[in-house]
Amino acid sequence: MKLLITLVLIVFCAQTSSFGQVALPNKLLWEQIKTSNIVNVNGKTTAVLKTNTAFIFISPECPLCKNYMLTLNELVKKYPQVNIVGVVPGKSYTLPDIRQFAEDYKAVFDIYLDKNKTLTKVLKAKVTPEAIVIDEKGNLRYRGLIDNWQAKLGVKRKVITDHYLDDALDQIKTTSYKYMETAPLGCLINDL
Repeated sequence: MKLLITLVLIVFCAQTSSFGQVALPNKLLWEQIKTSNIVNVNGKTTAVLKTNTAFIFISPECPLCKNYMLTLNELVKKYPQVNIVGVVPGKSYTLPDIRQFAEDYKAVFDIYLDKNKTLTKVLKAKVTPEAIVIDEKGNLRYRGLIDNWQAKLGVKRKVITDHYLDDALDQIKTTSYKYMETAPLGCLINDL
């Protein structure tokens, strides 16, 4: 009997993304996001949650993040029904540093500091910039690149042919969607 239970557990765990971890129910994902202690750099007390949200992990020093600020601002205007938020992970930047970055690049979306990287860990973000789209029900809809402008580190395309984040935001209200993931390229999120 113990052998049978062990085999069932092994099969169950093997079906998950990593051994011993199971995907969180959608409701719990939003609860973890809610309790992640992110701080709005403009002093707003709470993030708008449980709505269609695109979390964009950014860094004020990352050249790619700087280059994508215009694109992100355009997406905010194009999709007012989606909550687009920037997240700066780690302790490397102060609130005034991030405010200055937001001002310099005329950010029209809220930016949050995830000082202890709680949200970063919940959403499993690895690099900046990285986009993670979650619908109002807590379904992960997209993870990865903003578009295919960056062919690989240090190599940029002259013409962008795939607009991954734009496509995900455009399809956010559809019930028959196909989860998509691309491998993000950028500056690694470090432990600072």
